[in-house]
Amino acid sequence: MEIFSVLKDIVDRPGVTGFEDQRRERVVEYFSKFCDTVSVDVIGNVIGTLGSGERSVMLAGHYDQIGFMVKYVDEKGFAYFSPVGGWDPRVIYGARVKIWTGNDPDSYVVGTIGARPAHLVEREERTKAVKFEELHVDFGAKSREEAEGWGVRPGCVMTIDSPVSRLGKAQGDSDLAVGAGFDDACAVASFIKALEVLAEDPPEKLKLYMVATVQEEIGLRGAQVSGFNIAPWCAIASDVTHAVAPGVKPSRVGDVKLGEGPAIAVGANFTRALWELMEEVAKREGIPYQIEPVPAGSGTDAWALQVLRGGTITGLISVPNRYMHSPNEVISLRDLENVARLIAATVRELEKSDLRHTREVFRRR
Repeated sequence: MEIFSVLKDIVDRPGVTGFEDQRRERVVEYFSKFCDTVSVDVIGNVIGTLGSGERSVMLAGHYDQIGFMVKYVDEKGFAYFSPVGGWDPRVIYGARVKIWTGNDPDSYVVGTIGARPAHLVEREERTKAVKFEELHVDFGAKSREEAEGWGVRPGCVMTIDSPVSRLGKAQGDSDLAVGAGFDDACAVASFIKALEVLAEDPPEKLKLYMVATVQEEIGLRGAQVSGFNIAPWCAIASDVTHAVAPGVKPSRVGDVKLGEGPAIAVGANFTRALWELMEEVAKREGIPYQIEPVPAGSGTDAWALQVLRGGTITGLISVPNRYMHSPNEVISLRDLENVARLIAATVRELEKSDLRHTREVFRRR
């Protein structure tokens, strides 16, 4: 299964938090190719299982994306909106968007995010980011009634219209992909590649729960629900992380670079024995990897999973990403392939592992 095709198939579909239906259909179909069972829980997490061991390992990566929600349509047919998730207003003025009016792939209206042109604002305002409340969407309607006839009304969600493509020469085979919404559906694409490998020889001593989570962008909610219900012996999250780029210094992001492999996170949010196990596996299997220092909370599903119920063995495998939470993020396809390799190899190693939640270190005799 070719990773770029899987990535594009998932990411080009809308998955705004709370409205992940179209992406969910694709994830369910892919998981169904390799898993023993696939279910969707009450909040929208897609949960695939593989293997039959007593101990459970949970892989978690979210497939919801940041976007926008229409709050008001004025009498002239212009829409006003609020962000869903953590948008930077500096990067969205002038962006083309799709306003989703239904759950079908062609149920959308094309618009553009507008504001007063720089020529028409006061000089001191030109260097400042336009505030969300000063932005609107122009989608061609001439009145509120016409907009409503097209299905555009308060509550509709919007995504950036930026289809996934390869960066670089037209018709080229660049390793870099560009598009909106890689955070974090790209990790789910890696999950699917890992499942393809693991399904050839399913684990016998572990039960694997491959979970595509939802609502991460508004507070790790999908991981909390699925993690509580599964109560895994070990949980590994996968999400994007900032990579070195112009203006993004190595001293700020830990020298994580595109194309140099998945980043294994280290810090208080993770179990040392697990991150050391993943390092050993990567070295043995010849999988390129990087180290991501995380001094406090990771802001990923791992942050929620680590302390659920009585706590669990926790890790994080990160995908380097340039320009996160922008209309055009950039990632390496080779990194996605190696994330999949590391996940599959780690699951195999965990079958043989004797990692424990609690070790007795003293007993009075």
